Formats: sequence, C-alpha cells, structure tokens
Amino acid sequence: MAEIDQKSKQQQLVAFIDSQSLEDFLELYRASLGILKEYDHVELLLRASRYGLLSFVRNILNDGSAFVNANCRHPSTKILPLVVAIRAQKHDVINYLIQEAKTDINWSCEKKNITCLHEAIRQRDLSTTKLLLQYGAIVDKRHLQIAIIECLSPKDTETSPIALFDLLVAHQPDLLDDTGRKVAVEFIIRRTRGLSPCPYPHLAPLLERLVSIENCTSIIDLPMSSTIEPMKATSSNMHRTQVAIIGAGPAGLVLGALLSRSGIDSIVLERHSRSYVESNLRAGLLEQATIDVLDEIGTGERLFQEGFIQRNMNLQFEGERITFPVRELTQGKVATIYGQQLVLQDLINLRIKSGRRLWFDIESVEIERHDVADDGFGPLLRFIRCGGSNEEFILCDFIAGCDGVLSPCCRCSVPSDILHTIERVYPFAWLSILVQAPPSYNEIIYSTSTEYGFALHSLRSPTQTRFHLQVPLSDTLADWSDERIWNELRLRLKSNNLSWTLNEGPIVQRALFPVRAVVTTPMQYKRLFFAGDAVHILPPTGGKGLNTAVKDVQILTDAFEDYYDNDQFDKLNNYTNSCLPHIWQAQEFGIYMTSLLHKIDISQDCDVDDRNSMEFNKQLQKVQQQSLKHSKALQQHVAEMYV
Repeated sequence: MAEIDQKSKQQQLVAFIDSQSLEDFLELYRASLGILKEYDHVELLLRASRYGLLSFVRNILNDGSAFVNANCRHPSTKILPLVVAIRAQKHDVINYLIQEAKTDINWSCEKKNITCLHEAIRQRDLSTTKLLLQYGAIVDKRHLQIAIIECLSPKDTETSPIALFDLLVAHQPDLLDDTGRKVAVEFIIRRTRGLSPCPYPHLAPLLERLVSIENCTSIIDLPMSSTIEPMKATSSNMHRTQVAIIGAGPAGLVLGALLSRSGIDSIVLERHSRSYVESNLRAGLLEQATIDVLDEIGTGERLFQEGFIQRNMNLQFEGERITFPVRELTQGKVATIYGQQLVLQDLINLRIKSGRRLWFDIESVEIERHDVADDGFGPLLRFIRCGGSNEEFILCDFIAGCDGVLSPCCRCSVPSDILHTIERVYPFAWLSILVQAPPSYNEIIYSTSTEYGFALHSLRSPTQTRFHLQVPLSDTLADWSDERIWNELRLRLKSNNLSWTLNEGPIVQRALFPVRAVVTTPMQYKRLFFAGDAVHILPPTGGKGLNTAVKDVQILTDAFEDYYDNDQFDKLNNYTNSCLPHIWQAQEFGIYMTSLLHKIDISQDCDVDDRNSMEFNKQLQKVQQQSLKHSKALQQHVAEMYV
C-alpha cells in the first residue's frame, strides 16, 4: 500500500509542476518527503529545471536537501539539472544553479563528451557561456571544436557562433597556439571536404581568425559563404554532400540530426509528402535511451510535455492484472508513449529550422554507384522530384539506407547473393484500431486470455485510445465489424477488478499487419549502410522497432565521426557486427513478450499432433506467466529490457 501511495503522490507532484501549482506542490511535497524515493526527488528537480520554474527548483533543493542536491544525476544519461536547464534555455534556473546552488560546472559525461559548457555553446547561449567561464569552467580544445561546428551550421540564430568562438579564445588564448590553429584548420577541412559551395555565413570570418593570407593554400577548396564568389561552379542538377540519407523516417531523421551535431553534412530524401510523413499514425513506445537521444539532439520539448510516462508494466493474465514498478526496478528509468508521427514532426521541424537539406516528394531514387569510382568520385544517386522530369544527382561519400520495410531503393540495389534474410512468421496478425474515446487507464495494459487471445490497451492522447487485437492471419478488415471488435475487447480486457471499465467510442482508424521477426545481414554493402526497418523487423509486442533504429544510427554516426576525424574505416567496416547484439537483444525481448501474451493457436482445424503441441506450449506459457508474476529477479530483467 505504501508503494502505491508513493506512486500516486509522485504522479500528483509531477502534475503540479506541469500546471505550475506551487502551493499545492509544496504542501504535498513536504508531506511526502519520507515516502518518496531518491529518484523521485531527482525526477521532480529535473522536470522543474526543464520548465524553468525557479520557485519549484529552489524549494525542492531546500526542502528535499536530505534526498537531492544540485549535483544529482539523471538516472540514465547522468546529466545534471544545470545541463537540462541550459538545453531548455531557462536562464533564471541556470543563474540560480550556477551562482547560488553551487553546481559542479565542470561536471563531465565522458561517454557522450558532454559538459555544461558544451551545452551552452551548442545552444549558442552567450550569456551562460560567459557565466560558466566567470565561475571557473575549464575550457579545452573540445569546446573550441563545438564552436567551430556551430560556425559550419547553416542555421540562423540571434547569437553568432563566431562570438562564442572569440569568447573562448579570449578566455584561453593558448587554444589557438600554432598547434591549435593547425588542428582547427584540419578539422574544418575534414568537415567540409568535397562539399559544393554552400551558404556557410560564418566560415569566412572563422578562417580569418585561423589562417594568414600567406598560408591559405590548404583552404582554397573550402565551401565559402554565398556572399563570396564560389571557387567551383556546379550544375544546378548536381548536389554534393557527405552522407546521402534515403528515407525520412525515425532512422533517417535521427541520423541526420546526430550528423549535424557532429558537423557532418547530409541530404535526406523522402518519397512521400511531408504531410503524409507527419500524419501517418504509428506506434510510439519510447524507451529511456531513445528519450535521451531525442532530448540531446533538441527535440525533447514537446515529448516531455505531451508524452505519457510509463512508470509501470501492467500485465493481465485471465483477468488478473499484475503491475510491477518498472521505475523502481530500474532506479528511475521510464518508457514514454509518444506517437511516431509526433517524433517525426519534431525531427522535421528541427531539420528545417537548422537549415539542413530535406527533400520530400521524391518520385524515384536510384543508386548509380555504391563506392568510389576510378576517377576518385564517391557514391552517386540519381533522382527525380514528383511532378518533375529533370534528373538530379547527389555525389556523396556515403549512403545511409533508411527507406523502411520495403526498402524500394537501397536493399533492391544490392546484388541478391550479398544479403541474407532470416525470419520468424507467426500464425496470427494484429488488428490495430484508433478510438475516439479517453484511455480507460493511464498506462499500457497487456492482456491475454487462453480462450480469446491477446489485446493491448494503449494511449494516444487524452481523448484517443489505441487498441491492438490478436486475429487470424487470414482475416481481412471486412471480417471485423465495430460490434465484433468491441465484443472481443470487452472479453479480452475484462478485469477481475470490478471497478475498472472499458471506455468505448467511434473507431476512427483501423489496420491489419502480420506479426513477424526479420533480420537481414550484412547491414552494409561497399559505402551503403542500412539502418532501421530496412534490415530488421521486430515483433510489435516488445515495442522496440523505433528504439532499435535509433541505436543503429547512433553506432553509424560514431563510425562516420571516426572516418571524418581520423580517416579510419575500422568502425564503418565493423558496423554490422556492432549493431547485431542490440538487434538480437530486442528480437529476444519481442519474441518473449509475444510468446508470453498470445494465444498459441486460433485455428479450428488442426490435426492431433498439432493439438498436442498446442497444449504443450500452453502449459509452458502458463509457467512463463507465473514466473513473471512471482519472481522479482525476472520482473527486474523484463523492466530493464522494457526501458
């Protein structure tokens, strides 16, 4: 009961922060100090820092000083409240945490190469950068490199990145000693190597600070600002980039955003319209690591405001609902429901705002060349825009194949004897419906019945609910009337808790899709690298599809960085082997959840041997369910996989 009380109070406290109800928050917070866990206090402080609520931040640090302080860490990324406030650009909180709360401004997350100063530079936050330097922030060449990357970005902001560059050099002049200048120029050359003249408005003034007129031969081919006469003429139908990304789904757009943060240029091509991509409803269960990446690249604001936090897992076997505390078992990590179309909207807005190239309505794309040709030119793409007739070309260093399950361009371009696909196809499908009715519960419910099969209750918005039903593989949408759907949902989601009711309403969308697991290897061919659904499909029960794609592109980004920083192919050559462990781990979780929750057979015409096999599997499933119900160790393992 105390555990339930703690969860309930934490949810109320989060709601008070979101509604900025300070008096209600303080009354409940002070009354709950002895009940809340340490990670509860951390969550509240991070959330208040994100929303810039100084009065909340101050009171949490004062009243909860026995449990939390300004140097507490995010449970997953280990970042400080100050980093959260800098990302959200909440200057009242920033100033308080630096000047009064005595945050460790030289905190560093070595794994991700993040410091407070890094974040201030990335945000082009001149005032916070000055304040951090004033209070003793350590500056090194990594910080200067981030300032240079910002100078290579086409995005337009009120603060010029040149001002940040000058501030760092003025604070620590030895950053630009002879060695420092050489390293900086070499970094710029690598990051702009081979690019056509592009509107880099800060590149020329940056080079003025780095290179003397007498020593400019090494930079003669750098792409200059549009205000400077281009060194090379280019045809209007020939485009140049470093990484050509085919597909504007989660894999392609997250890859593009990660590359931008590293100063690596890319072009994203998408065959559908922007409106189609932004409105195509898809599942969106985001694990903690995915939430962290989206926050890091700058698309976390709406996610944190509108996403449904999943602190628990709710599994229902034959009407008996079992809830185990994912957040407690993982020391503060959570999953969040946030529709894939919303993720894509945020990523598209970010890319357009940053001035990076993203082209929709591409009628056809062909890979003309996968590798470097004898003339030294790299991979080549040919494409036509929808409604147009003129062919255009992209010359690049690498191609990222992120064009989805069908992969009409990338996978089809590889010789058939190169790729090897293995799969498991289940003898049932999912009927997915969207209902115009408030969710019946504030979290996902996974429910199964040996008689009726599997059903899932999920959330889409305060007024919309998503349901999934296990159905025969041979069924069509015509087989499932509204009445039949609701009858099955009532039977499958029926709870022994008589107070729970199923909210019903108009069905506004429905779709059928098979349940299967697919892995294609290798995930690369010459200079083409695959990511996401193009090379792996996961059982939907685990909710890992989007999350696995994000892990793919993180590994791919790291490999591209190694190439552009060190001229090394080792990580690129090992890309497939680096990805397969997390892909198979996600497959294992999806297959486990599928076997745990689905009716073993839904056909009526099996022979005797099949029925014996079904009974055998049914008994194994029952043991699986009982083990999860009673084993804390197993619950912890499942919780860690879930988030």
